[in-house]
Amino acid sequence: MVRRPTPRRQSRGFTLLLALGVVTLVTMAVMLSYSVVGREADSQADTRRQKQAFFAAEAGLAEGRETVRLIMANAKNLGQLTIDLRATLGAPVNDIPGLGSPAHPYFELLPPGGGEVWNRYELLTSTLETTELPANVDYPEQRNVRYRVFVRDDDDSEASPEVDGNQQVWVVSIAEVANPRGRPTRSVVQALVTNVSTQSIVGPGNPAGNSNLNN
Repeated sequence: MVRRPTPRRQSRGFTLLLALGVVTLVTMAVMLSYSVVGREADSQADTRRQKQAFFAAEAGLAEGRETVRLIMANAKNLGQLTIDLRATLGAPVNDIPGLGSPAHPYFELLPPGGGEVWNRYELLTSTLETTELPANVDYPEQRNVRYRVFVRDDDDSEASPEVDGNQQVWVVSIAEVANPRGRPTRSVVQALVTNVSTQSIVGPGNPAGNSNLNN
């Protein structure tokens, strides 16, 4: 004898299916919300790293300009009409792919020393004064920012690209923010520095077609 489902049992089955459908929709909505929040967090983190890299590159550029000013002032005091970049700064760098060439060599302007390759741009709570640390605040430390500063001669009348003859050189600052989950975020800024009467005139941008780092 075959028993047919009663209307009450049919109603229970429909209610169960409806409840499962609602649970499924809510679960999908929550997962979608988490995905959107995750993408937004990644986007904000990438923007923050870009700003950190840019500010570090600008800081390195400012330090590099002052170093170039001192080098040029010293050459002027010694009565030197040219500056041998190799003799002053050492051999050209070749450890960054795509940076420099035999025709346009790059020289390390601010060597980090201590066996390091990059200059660290750190901000640690141990280096801050007590008055700079708010009470009961978890102060974020900056440990993953680094920079390097290079110099290369502009296209002057000197036959050798390693000798500056017009008191005018390019200063290039490269900064990186390391990302443990992917490639580092990098920023590159440069300026054409000219020494005139002990004053450094800085020309940002891309004058005279010297903007390409690979030239």
